[in-house]
Amino acid sequence: MRYPACIKNPGSLLAAATMALSLFLLAACGRSENSAKPPTGTPAASPATTPAPTPASAVTITLFASPNTDSAPIWGAIAQDFYKAAGLDVQVKVFPSGTTALQSFRSGQGDISMSGELPSVNYWGANNQDYRVIAPMTRHTQGYVIQALSSIKSAKDLVGQTIATRIGSSGSWFVAEYLKKNNIKPEQVKLINLDTNMMPIALDKGSIAAFFIWQPFGLQSQTLSGDKVHQLSTADGYMRGYTVLGARPAWLEKNKEAAIKFVAATQQGATWAKAHPEELADFLQKQYGTDRQQTLSVMKYIDLTMAFDKQFYADFSSVSAFSKDAGTIGQSMDWSKYLWTDGLAALGADHVLAPPAQ
Repeated sequence: MRYPACIKNPGSLLAAATMALSLFLLAACGRSENSAKPPTGTPAASPATTPAPTPASAVTITLFASPNTDSAPIWGAIAQDFYKAAGLDVQVKVFPSGTTALQSFRSGQGDISMSGELPSVNYWGANNQDYRVIAPMTRHTQGYVIQALSSIKSAKDLVGQTIATRIGSSGSWFVAEYLKKNNIKPEQVKLINLDTNMMPIALDKGSIAAFFIWQPFGLQSQTLSGDKVHQLSTADGYMRGYTVLGARPAWLEKNKEAAIKFVAATQQGATWAKAHPEELADFLQKQYGTDRQQTLSVMKYIDLTMAFDKQFYADFSSVSAFSKDAGTIGQSMDWSKYLWTDGLAALGADHVLAPPAQ
């Protein structure tokens, strides 16, 4: 009878028990010698699929975001654990739109909130400037669309019709610019407020003639309604929409180092998302059930430039002028009180250009 190598002094064993005891001890030795190895045929987990541990000293940040491609830098940073690597414990609370997120932000909840450009400016003006944009994440014109009934062939066909947007969002600015440039007075249409996910349903039922919003809701409408609807226009020539990140000045002052790290990790997320659209689409589909092909469609034209550059200043000057004319803010833009530049400045001088004269 041969005993396992790890049994140094087997002693005298009863013949009947020898085999059972030997097999038991052999298994014990096997576990001891091979505990660090995965079972045969089972590959060890790869770094890409194993979440990085969050350091015990990590700074917790509550982030408000929407599960769509306009927040691609955030999702890239989360998918690749860039926040964790920076020592940040980012807790995401999901909202259907930035306008809705800012409603909760106004009540004192959250640390950083994403939103569109118009909600951001309006929030700043309506809340005693107790808000700072820390970075733009995405910008584009092709992702803002007018989805309409197939019978609506031109802007003039909207006269007398009911149209929808998420009032207070970027869609409101899009509606205003579209009507103005097509010589349609606001009172010539009936504008109603709808949540983004309700617009494709309302259009399919014929409750509205068109809606003005960002993708993927136009694509969702096309999938739902087929040739009953079509894309009447994009925002090209009318406005350029942005998704920005904002925080309260007091929080930024108290958490300056963490905020700088957050911006840097988000920039890493933007770079990764641009280079890996397929993986980003997989992540959003798995985490939030988003349509993979819709994400890939948006990623083809979305601009992930995170910088306060000339284009940013020109577009936000137009947004603030629109808000002032509409009476939603009572003052002209004050860049020193609207922007927090420390995070982007830490990435390099080309991320923060001097603002236009006020």
